[in-house]
Amino acid sequence: MTPPSGHRPSPALAGGDVPRRWHFPVLLFATGLAVIAVAGCGSSGPPPPWRSGHPDPGSFSLLDSAQAGSCASKAPDPDQAPAAISFKGQEYVQTGRMSPSSSSITGTFEIDHTGDWSFWIPSGNVIYMVTPLAIYTYAPRNC
Repeated sequence: MTPPSGHRPSPALAGGDVPRRWHFPVLLFATGLAVIAVAGCGSSGPPPPWRSGHPDPGSFSLLDSAQAGSCASKAPDPDQAPAAISFKGQEYVQTGRMSPSSSSITGTFEIDHTGDWSFWIPSGNVIYMVTPLAIYTYAPRNC
């Protein structure tokens, strides 16, 4: 069909000449969903410096601040040691740091190790993580 002279074909007949005003809202919506998905994964950047030399041992998981979430927000030294430890279905959150020479750990047995770190549990309800530079204390928390 040929339009009368001096008239442009209607957008319905032209096919490709239809303005696409919906691109921006769709793009904005898709970008918003992507941001929410990434934020929901708990990733807040690169892994902490300790992670590369200390993979999870077989009996529990070492959790950085992003993995532990708000439960471990007050961990005193999350860049040097795990913010929390998940052991036998319970989360233990980093609560303190001591010099390795300032305290001895008595009445404990080693539960596992990774790299140059060892993990000890006393008869009480805490976990000690012994490193060459410090002893970290982890107490149970409901995360």
